[in-house]
This record gives sequence, C-alpha cells and structure tokens, in this order.
Amino acid sequence: MRKSALIVLAMMLISSAAIAQEKGTGQSGWGNLFYGGKAGFMKPDGKGNDSAFNIAGVIGMPLQRYFSWEAELGFSVSDGTVGTNNNWDIFTISGFGVFRTEGRVGVKAKLGLSYWDDPNDNTTSLSAGIGAGIRLGPKGMLDVEYTQINSAVDFISVGYVYNFQ
Repeated sequence: MRKSALIVLAMMLISSAAIAQEKGTGQSGWGNLFYGGKAGFMKPDGKGNDSAFNIAGVIGMPLQRYFSWEAELGFSVSDGTVGTNNNWDIFTISGFGVFRTEGRVGVKAKLGLSYWDDPNDNTTSLSAGIGAGIRLGPKGMLDVEYTQINSAVDFISVGYVYNFQ
C-alpha cells in the first residue's frame, strides 16, 4: 500500500508541474501551484502517551476562488511513546479538499483521506482539519493547523507554503 501511495503522490507532482507550466502559457484557467512544508506534533490518544514530532511536505493548487486541493506526505523525525516505553512513530499520505477565506488572515478548513502507518496499525481513514493562514507577502502563507488524522491521532502543525506564479 505504501508503494502505491508513493506512486500516486509522484503522479500528482508530475501532473501539477505540467498544469503549472501550461498556466504560464495562458492555456489553462487553473490557479497557481504551491509547495511548502510543515512541522508539528502527532498526538496519539490516551493518557500518558507522548507525541511524535513530524514533518510533512505539502503541494496544492487553487481550483476556484475559495477552494483548492492539497496533498501531504509526512513522517516522524522524533518518536513519541505509547504505553510504557514503547516507541511510536507515524507515516502519513493525505489528500484534502480545502476551503480558505481571503484576506491577510484567513480561516482554513479541510476534509479528505489519509493513509497512515504506525507500529500498531495501518489503514486509510477520513481526515479533517481547521486552522488559520497568515499571508506573508503576495506569494507566501504561514498556516497554523489542527488536523485529525484518524480517530486516535491528532496533528498540530505550523507550515509555510509558497505560491509559484
């Protein structure tokens, strides 16, 4: 499953680059491609469980005025613990439909699917998130988000995306 998810992500990156190139020639009505990264804490449910520290790459593209799609690929760079001295980490691949308001500071809401793999289980589940975006100039955006990866794992992150025009 991990191999096929990586293939799908690679195909998305390649097709997005082609759409962005097409946009530059004036042949497409799509928005501008954006890339970025985020870092934060993946918190497993349960008292006494410690968060893992994760990083993720983000790619996306506006579809309409308020709506876009985003894909994320993330993994733990520092393990957390579950139970007594059991190391815990998580790998995620996610795709989201995103609603974002306009303005210097805006609200962001997202809904999609996440494939996740931790030492105890791996599967695909519905994911949702909410956050705020702060525009840093005409092309940059700082995002602060809370995302529920699955019913037992939450991701609190800060990220930066850059809009290539």
